[in-house]
Amino acid sequence: MGRPSRVIGVVFCVTVAVVVASTVITYWFGNRVLRSHASEERRRDVIARLERLTSSLKDAETGQRGFVITGDESYLQPYDEAVESLPREIEKLSGMERIGITAAEVRALSDLIRQKLAELRSTLELRRSGGFAAAASVIQANAGKKIMDQVRAEVGRLQSKQFAALQADSRLSTKATRTRTLIFILTASINIILLAWAYQRIARSIRERDSALAQSFRRGKELEQQKDLLSITLASIGDCVLVTDKDGRITFMNRVAEKVTGWTLADANGRPTADVFRILNEHSRETVENPVDKVMKHGVIVGLANHTVLVRKDGTEVPIDDSGAPIRDRDGVLRGVVLVFRDFSEHKRNENELRAAKETAETANKAKDQFLAMLSHELRTPLTPVLATLNLWEASEDVPAALHADVEMLRRSIELEARIIDDLLDLTRIARGMLSFSPENTDVDALIEFLVGLSQSEFLNKQLKVALQLNAPRHHVYTDASRLQQVLWNIVRNAVKFTEVGGSVTIATANDPRGNVEIAITDTGIGMSEETISKLFIPFEQADPTRHRHYGGLGLGMAISNALVDLLEGKLRARSEGLGRGSTFTVTFPAIEATAQPIEPESVPKVSRGKVRLLLVEDHVDTARALFRLMESRGYKIASVPNVKTGLQAMAGEPFDLILCDLGLPDGTGIDFIQTVRKSHQTPAIALTGFGMQQDVDRAEQAGFDAHLTKPVNLQKLEATIWKLLEKNYSRLDHKLAGGDPAGV
Repeated sequence: MGRPSRVIGVVFCVTVAVVVASTVITYWFGNRVLRSHASEERRRDVIARLERLTSSLKDAETGQRGFVITGDESYLQPYDEAVESLPREIEKLSGMERIGITAAEVRALSDLIRQKLAELRSTLELRRSGGFAAAASVIQANAGKKIMDQVRAEVGRLQSKQFAALQADSRLSTKATRTRTLIFILTASINIILLAWAYQRIARSIRERDSALAQSFRRGKELEQQKDLLSITLASIGDCVLVTDKDGRITFMNRVAEKVTGWTLADANGRPTADVFRILNEHSRETVENPVDKVMKHGVIVGLANHTVLVRKDGTEVPIDDSGAPIRDRDGVLRGVVLVFRDFSEHKRNENELRAAKETAETANKAKDQFLAMLSHELRTPLTPVLATLNLWEASEDVPAALHADVEMLRRSIELEARIIDDLLDLTRIARGMLSFSPENTDVDALIEFLVGLSQSEFLNKQLKVALQLNAPRHHVYTDASRLQQVLWNIVRNAVKFTEVGGSVTIATANDPRGNVEIAITDTGIGMSEETISKLFIPFEQADPTRHRHYGGLGLGMAISNALVDLLEGKLRARSEGLGRGSTFTVTFPAIEATAQPIEPESVPKVSRGKVRLLLVEDHVDTARALFRLMESRGYKIASVPNVKTGLQAMAGEPFDLILCDLGLPDGTGIDFIQTVRKSHQTPAIALTGFGMQQDVDRAEQAGFDAHLTKPVNLQKLEATIWKLLEKNYSRLDHKLAGGDPAGV
């Protein structure tokens, strides 16, 4: 009699231990999933608040411009609303440090917004006191635009940072959800197996006790105690437990199962399982085969498919997940089924909320990409006719020689503006570190002289003395000229910024013993301490808060410059003798010979330009006119049409050697045009457009374009691409020169 009691005690202890352990583990993993979901929601809130900050600031700027232009105070409504709402948004954002927005970042953004509001307020006061001309002159100085550009850049960086963290949280949440599901299945299976084992051990003990106490009055009492113990064990489990006999009729339900099904054990006892445990497919509404019947039929552990709901006694539905296992005696005879299931309502609700949040984020991201693509197009399109006209003037003999340097400066400034627009707008490429480079033979001395020319107004404003010491005999490097210009410009602007009125800036070049070109920019400004130098190339670091408040800035310029120089395989160094003793920044690149720039074979025309016919499909009047004049002045035969219809008519009327086509056209798209052309012609085609996002490039190439160039396009790059495509059809061009049919060229 002692042995069965010990068995029952062991079974009870083991069962309780396993149940408690599985419940704790399942709860821990479930809580982990909820924390991941909460983190995702907080990050989405940060992204949305940053978007509202930018939107409110744009509204303020819109109200200011409307009032300046019209003088009507009613136009200031967006400005007044933004002034009232922006401090609240900043205050809310400052409370989000725990998810990646630091106090320094909030202060930096707040300082920029206050600067912008101060600039708007001063312009409004000037409009009221000095009239439109006074206010317009301040706006044209572009101080407000520069501050707004800094705000957009900072907001974009913070949003990119939060998007990356959100993606990481989403991946973690997905992984945690899978892990929780696996843990539940594992613990449920263990519980089922344990229950089956416990049932068998207890049943065997009961039989042994029955046999041993067959003639004893205590047999019935002890048997009842064992049944009570089994009931207590099953009732202590946190999941729903339902036990049937070999006929599938219910013999036991714990309290959790009573609560979920709506049935009491008294009402359900002896009923067929299908009466109490009625389950449907959530989507098809068809009855699902009862797991008790499946266990009876196959004699193995079974589980439910996804999307199963339990119809409770009152007709309401509860999503569940369950497993069933057979109960066998010591001889292997099936005596019943134990069914364990769980209410998955909260899990389903969390899944739906997560799915909805994901769809919302994807929709917002898609809208952002569409907005950026359109904004990029609208900013680039006006630059195209300007750049084409400057290219035309640069090659024209009608422009006085005295203006050639100015024309070249304007052209390079437009090209730099286009490059800056490309970097600012293509957030995806920047976030992924996918910056593009176009190395070429670069004259460092000429680049420095150009930069000094651009910075003359800044030098004059602070009465700085500028000295050029261009002493490097070998002053050519093979690098991306625009990126090097960006680096040097950052350094020169810093020198001007941190040098007091009347100081000096010296820009010198020299060749070191290893054959490198060293560009040294030295100022007589406030200098740097060792601590400042140690943090100089770390983004957003400000070693001296007092100096930061006095001079402003985000601490990004030198970090960006250092990263660019590293990517260009150069080296950037900074040194200072101490505070108040000026600073020197040195940029080093390997020197090359002035003639070392390789000439791309495809950039050299194989035939006369006069024998090449171009078709330009462009609806923007100024762009079409400027490109037509430019290509005509280069000697090409060119025809220009404004839309898809006239483009197809031109292709049907005469042969062309190459097509230049915009993507945004009034009666369709360039995609529609090239897809129709490709049905009957293989004429090389270049998509020449302001849409420069990566998806635009991929879509153009998939539609049938041979190349994609973003407006405003450099003339040399355009011609190199034209001849690269014509090179593939060189044999046909030879045939054309010999009098053959050029239609396929």
